[in-house]
Amino acid sequence: MTSRAQLTQERSRQRRGELLAAAIELFAEGGARAITHRAVAARAGLPSATTTYYFESIDELIREALGAHVTQWSKDLDALAAIDIGAGISLDDATAYISGIFTQRDPEVAALHLSIFLAASREPVLQDVAGEALRSLERLATVVLSRMGVSESDEVAAGITSLIAGTALRRQSRVYSEESEARFLGASIRNLVAGHAIGPDAVTSALAGLQPSVPAT
Repeated sequence: MTSRAQLTQERSRQRRGELLAAAIELFAEGGARAITHRAVAARAGLPSATTTYYFESIDELIREALGAHVTQWSKDLDALAAIDIGAGISLDDATAYISGIFTQRDPEVAALHLSIFLAASREPVLQDVAGEALRSLERLATVVLSRMGVSESDEVAAGITSLIAGTALRRQSRVYSEESEARFLGASIRNLVAGHAIGPDAVTSALAGLQPSVPAT
């Protein structure tokens, strides 16, 4: 039988979570300036004094909200890495899998994740959390690469992470269509993996064969 103390603890945990979720919603709408005690409590549908009961300051509330969001993102990525996608997949299949995961979110969601990650990265107490999120993304890329037989893929995984982050940033400008962004990301990942597969000597040889264009006079 659940005790009164357990019920109280669960209600407290739930209210705290509601406040953190409300803070993230407000952050998405107006950045850190939109997060006030009154606004967060109102968004969560709780009394105005609730935030000061659970958090000593707005700064603490913002840090915990950002940290919880980024931590959950890391858990989601690790869960994806744990999925058995089978061995012996092709480069095209792996590229489609990786790019598909990160382009299925619309630009607004991508913008929220990007802004939260950048805000967390600027907070000294959250830098480790933000770093772990990137490592989770690299672990996912490494798992997919290993399924297709790519060895010593740490640098490739780091490169894929950079491509994904760059795509997330560029999507905010709406310079290219979503279809084009997905195609660019897939092609870039494919080329990166292909370059790793053929080796640095072959890449150097191919680059040496390039003929610089001469401007017309």
